[in-house]
Amino acid sequence: MTNTTRNRLLGAVAAAALAFGAVGAEAAPTTALYLAMDGSGSISGADFTTQIGGYVSALNSFYAANPGAFGQVAIGGNIFGANVSQFAALTTINNAGDLAALTAAISALDPGRGGINTGATAIGDAVNVATAALVAFEASQGVNLKLVIDVTTDGQNNAGANPVTASNAATAAGVDAVNCLGIGGGASCAFIGANGTDFGTVTFATLAAALTNKITLETQVPEPMSLALFGMGLAGLGLIRRRLAA
Repeated sequence: MTNTTRNRLLGAVAAAALAFGAVGAEAAPTTALYLAMDGSGSISGADFTTQIGGYVSALNSFYAANPGAFGQVAIGGNIFGANVSQFAALTTINNAGDLAALTAAISALDPGRGGINTGATAIGDAVNVATAALVAFEASQGVNLKLVIDVTTDGQNNAGANPVTASNAATAAGVDAVNCLGIGGGASCAFIGANGTDFGTVTFATLAAALTNKITLETQVPEPMSLALFGMGLAGLGLIRRRLAA
């Protein structure tokens, strides 16, 4: 084999490895997770503050334990009472800065629920808002994603759209799961569909740990494909070097 041929082979493998890495860096996330947080009046200001802290702690704990999730999961969320308000648009969490922006948006939620009519609990409306956001986000990415709606509530639907109908519509629209975590004895997760998971009932004090577990199970983030492909490229480069040396 001539030197020219050897150089071409080595260059081709190196270029492939770099190309795979570049594709991975710009790749879409694998999962889009939409958080629907209860802000109804049955939750006291103190408990709502605890709830906010639970979400922030859960997200920080999840990424601390799963650093490979950076770049793999997009997260957004809304808060619901009688009406629904989005506190964070779906955004891929690529780094610590993105995570800090998300947790800051959650921390900024008013314990007095400013902007939210706390007179009722519109879970179905919150699911419908989440579904629309997830479907639009997936379309913007140009690839199929795992779409998950994550509802946390201390009560049951008593206003707006029927949550069973909303959950079924979410599934029909391509959402993979509408999941629910109850807080306290008055919570009902009966609205989840066949593809959803009832994560049981916790207290506000134990919410953070339960949310961490829930998010981990909902995302089940794989190793980034770019790392595997890049490793394959480097392995190929090493193999060719060994053959040339022989």
